[in-house]
Amino acid sequence: MQPGSQYLTIGELVKKLQKLYPGLTRSKLRFLESKGLISPRRTPKGYRIYSYEDMKLLGYILKMQKDYYMPLEVIKEKIKEGKFVKDLSLKVEEKLEHGLKESKDVTTDLEISREVQLELGKEYSISEAKHLSVEELKEKYKLSQSMIDELLENGIICLEEKDGKQIVSSDDIEIIKTVSELSKFGVQIKNLRLFENFATRHSSFIQQIIFPLVKSSSKNSRRKALRVLAKLEESLFNFYILLVKRENKRFLEKYK
Repeated sequence: MQPGSQYLTIGELVKKLQKLYPGLTRSKLRFLESKGLISPRRTPKGYRIYSYEDMKLLGYILKMQKDYYMPLEVIKEKIKEGKFVKDLSLKVEEKLEHGLKESKDVTTDLEISREVQLELGKEYSISEAKHLSVEELKEKYKLSQSMIDELLENGIICLEEKDGKQIVSSDDIEIIKTVSELSKFGVQIKNLRLFENFATRHSSFIQQIIFPLVKSSSKNSRRKALRVLAKLEESLFNFYILLVKRENKRFLEKYK
């Protein structure tokens, strides 16, 4: 069986990939299509069908979103620049082809899909370590101590103690990198406190919803809580983005 010789319906694709991405829905696929990130073929009756290449591309998009919090616009640009093709090494391609030849259904081999996603993520990994010391962080990203201090004072990041060293978690490292990018637009750290407060309230809202599942003694309650958490994070984030875009659109319309 050669890649591209089989096609999946939107329902089949979602059902299989939900095991890796619980928040994935048909609406999400249609949304990605509307943004020009994927382009499934259509049957004579107008139904969407997804190829082997579509599956690889979708794995790339979902991986970048979930594990690296990469905005869709950035992902779209990387796809246009051909970065997606470069990210798929020959080794991974060989694994995919080998696995597909042994499988009767391209969508049943989730281990192949997972390997693709892991390979694609390597370019964007911060480090194999889960944290960095403050000194390592400053040296690696050319940061000043004053910037670190200001982030701490405004509650944007926090330090942990390990083996007598102050360390910064991988989550906070990503935040620091984003703050550094925002500073290029003149955004000051003190202005970002608003977003930290919003994130705290946002998280508290989600936690109240999943709290009964977390406290439940049911065997599958934690797994269900994680699925609900992922879906709520995605949906509320998309809701927030839509509101922000609407307000910016209204602002620009005032100055036509």
